[in-house]
Amino acid sequence: MKAIGYFSVRDRADVDDVLSGQLQAFSTYCQRHIHQPVETFVDYDLDDGEHPRYRDMLAYLRQSDSEFLVIIAGSQHLGNTLESFVRRVLELDAQGAKVICNDEELPDPLQQALKYWHSTKSGSDRGERIKEAMKAKAIRGEGLGKPPFGYKIGSKGKLEIVPGEGAIVRLIFNLYTNENIGMRRIVHYLNEKETPTRSGRGWSIVTVRDILRNRSYLGTYIRFGMRVPRSHEAIIDSDEFNVTQEKMAHGRTPRVMHASEPFLLSTFVYCASCGNRMIGVSRRQGWSRKDGSRTVGQYRYYQCQSRTNQGMCSYHTWRSDILEKMVLSHAKEALESGDAKLHLSEALSRRSNDAEKNVERLNAQFLRAFESAAAGVSSLERLRSTLEDVDAERDTLAGRVLHEGSLLEVMSSGDSSSLLQRWDSLDTDTARHVLRALVSRVSVGDDEVELIFHTEEQA
Repeated sequence: MKAIGYFSVRDRADVDDVLSGQLQAFSTYCQRHIHQPVETFVDYDLDDGEHPRYRDMLAYLRQSDSEFLVIIAGSQHLGNTLESFVRRVLELDAQGAKVICNDEELPDPLQQALKYWHSTKSGSDRGERIKEAMKAKAIRGEGLGKPPFGYKIGSKGKLEIVPGEGAIVRLIFNLYTNENIGMRRIVHYLNEKETPTRSGRGWSIVTVRDILRNRSYLGTYIRFGMRVPRSHEAIIDSDEFNVTQEKMAHGRTPRVMHASEPFLLSTFVYCASCGNRMIGVSRRQGWSRKDGSRTVGQYRYYQCQSRTNQGMCSYHTWRSDILEKMVLSHAKEALESGDAKLHLSEALSRRSNDAEKNVERLNAQFLRAFESAAAGVSSLERLRSTLEDVDAERDTLAGRVLHEGSLLEVMSSGDSSSLLQRWDSLDTDTARHVLRALVSRVSVGDDEVELIFHTEEQA
């Protein structure tokens, strides 16, 4: 196959020796694997952002009607960050060129990049030693980290049953598997009986579900992908555990993810009854019409988190559109009357936190897709699609930041008249920042809503 060598040299002082070594390695690789070397391209000082010979190589590929191998010494020679490297691999792939690393042990460029960018230059050996030591403990069945509810780490390092907690675990399995009581009713029962939890807080559906799925109760220790059977005393026998898993699998229905608008009052609306946070909930319901057609409706509302997850509060619920309209109306009236003032620091803090979370989320989304492709689980096309989605969302977020920035300038001027004129046309994200600058908390009861505004002391 036709092969192109792409080389990068950072140290100009040793440019001749470094380049000579890379050229010789390229020639040797082509001879060993019976490739036809046709062209080489060399860029200097990759970190400066200017890579004219890489652009020349792209032009060369576009003008050719053949498929090529692009052979590089290592992933760091094609990009100075993981993302820039991936973009170039995808760019070359679009031109019909496959990238290969001149590394007999790790020729796959994605796997080579995973090794290069995921290994820290300092402390990596120590980290590996710690990890190996932890694996050795896991093989011996010795507890690592926080033990599951029902167990403690004993004097010999093994999991031992905590009598009171073990009895609660057996009760949960019995209620679900033998008494046919659903998880929500189990949560209500445990909280009503004031059954103790390890944290002292109430039981939740998530906690009960995790207990019912945990294979540790069979006496099996699981860590680092390894299973050590009969490592410790079991709380649940295998027959009951298997029946439980079958029942849970039978009752599970596939979930279809639907795009949903964010809730305006997320994170600062609270239940007046119990003081816990209200959370936004979306429900989709379908029904058939008389003519045989089918329609689907979406319902959005705020519900007390204690009720949703723990069954501990009265059923406080508000339709999202009604509650949000009421809160915006009260906030506008307070701003007009002078009873509330905009505190820009609150809006800026929230805006900064949101931006950081979005950056972290998008970076994690890209990294997951990259690791999946490097492991051979997904294709380069899937990685390309994910990166395009990430780019599109980054552009959207950048536009939103500019829009919010112009509004924050109006807010910082101290003139609220311009903001009030635009009040009814604010989009959800901008309205959330404005409310954050006005309101510290929204307390919601069955029939009334109270807004607690920022004070000068809080500012």
